[in-house]
Amino acid sequence: MKNSLTLSNAALFGLITFVFTGVQSQADQPPKGFGKIDREIVINTLEAKMKYSIGSFSVKPNAKIKLVLKNLDSLPHNLVLCTPGKTKGGDKGKEVIDAVLKLGDKGVEQNWEPKGHPRILASSGMVQPKEEATIFFKVPSKEGNYPYICTFPGHFQLMNGVMRVSKSGNPTEKLPVIRDLLSYTHLGSFRTLADLRKTKAVNVEEEKKGVISLQHAALKKNARDNYGIVWEGWLDVPRDGKYTFIYDTDDGGSLAIGGKEIITRNYVGPAGKPSKEAINLKKGRVDIKVEYYELSGVEHLSLSWEGPKMKKQYLSDSKTSAGSNRGGGGKSIPVVAPAGEAIIYRNFIAGTDPRGIGAGYSEGVNLAFSADSMSLDMIWKGDFIDGGRHWINRGQGFQPPAGEQVITLNRGIPFAILESQTSKWPNKTDVKMAPRFKGYSLNKQQQPTFKYHFGPVAALDYPAPKDDGSGFTRTITINVPSPGSAGEQLYFRVLSGGSVQSGNERTYSFENDLVISVPVSEFPPFTRENELLIPIPLTPGKHNVTVDYTWK
Repeated sequence: MKNSLTLSNAALFGLITFVFTGVQSQADQPPKGFGKIDREIVINTLEAKMKYSIGSFSVKPNAKIKLVLKNLDSLPHNLVLCTPGKTKGGDKGKEVIDAVLKLGDKGVEQNWEPKGHPRILASSGMVQPKEEATIFFKVPSKEGNYPYICTFPGHFQLMNGVMRVSKSGNPTEKLPVIRDLLSYTHLGSFRTLADLRKTKAVNVEEEKKGVISLQHAALKKNARDNYGIVWEGWLDVPRDGKYTFIYDTDDGGSLAIGGKEIITRNYVGPAGKPSKEAINLKKGRVDIKVEYYELSGVEHLSLSWEGPKMKKQYLSDSKTSAGSNRGGGGKSIPVVAPAGEAIIYRNFIAGTDPRGIGAGYSEGVNLAFSADSMSLDMIWKGDFIDGGRHWINRGQGFQPPAGEQVITLNRGIPFAILESQTSKWPNKTDVKMAPRFKGYSLNKQQQPTFKYHFGPVAALDYPAPKDDGSGFTRTITINVPSPGSAGEQLYFRVLSGGSVQSGNERTYSFENDLVISVPVSEFPPFTRENELLIPIPLTPGKHNVTVDYTWK
């Protein structure tokens, strides 16, 4: 049953006063003359916990609010919104509770609400078990903390929250990606979405961080099989346009945007093949509903979205697809660079040598550098790497990159002395040019500069991520201490093992996936077969090379 109510006694706060009681055929619609709703908030009562699902929310002054109270508990509850009072909200509305206690025998008749109390701004009225009520109200123009409480005797101590009114909408913390997010835990052996949808939730929780997570599921004795979770909330779409959602699960699930199911993963099986769907959205609020179920074995969920002028943004705490990219099974531990920084991963990485060094950048680009051959072996976009294999129980084996568009640039030694431009690239290093890794330094952004020698020749190798996440700009400073022998020429192999096509001057295409340009080098680069080489002078002093890598 639904009740649609708008109650007020405080004209001085500018609340719009409309009163609707009883069952409404259009309870979800605002009363006539209310105007456009600025925000909808759904607050549940948590079954057998004497608690609201949302402990606080922030709104702007004069905003028009639709607030839905869903009573999932077996006891009656209400939600009474109060003014800050003399304590500026510090008493959590206790002054109203004191007035309730003074009602005595009249309390039952008045549904435990002191009608006309000067601190009451709005009320849902008493909502019976498994029913709900809707309140429409205009936020006061005065900033401050406005408590909301359940006035049923004995409930106040646990059932209270605060509406923060601020011109910024949220003065103290960054708004979560998914707003007003609630998770509903279901128990059962689910093999299909239909199985999940037949059951009722055993628990409801507010996800304050606004992130889809499997970690907070209310499971018996922490059992990680035979359960499902449904999340409901809303996204703030930044601008009109087409948005792409990518959803991966083990086992199944679905994704609905704006009430339309766009992804259906109705099966039992491993992750690793994410579903990808695009939808046109208008700027502003859009509802999101995510369903997930886990039958047995490995559990996994990852969800992201991207759109106009917006890079991929994860809506889940897991930021990697399982299956082939996860490797080794077990718990997923995504390695993620802090905002504005890089992060280093030193463990076995598939696609490079045993002494490979991974670097993930917050710009969404990544690389693997070989401390065996001194080669920049791979670059890739998106997710960096999953540390679960190596960080749990010291798992063995090589971990693949977690992202996409993985490109192998070169394998083997990148510097060699050749007799001529047509000489075959050596498989082994000359004793005089043996590679030696000298470590790496980190700048303020924790981005590495790799240090190495080839014989007496020293190099500083700094790959810098592009701000827009489209690639890298790599600067190599080569220090030659003494002149080489007559006729000797040092070469730097930038690319190998794939199709290299010449474009404009000093610009090349690699495997139709990457554009490479060499804006800085003393001698011009050249291609041969499946290689791109740059001659390096063996004259004493420093020689600079700049290579730009950009994904198509």
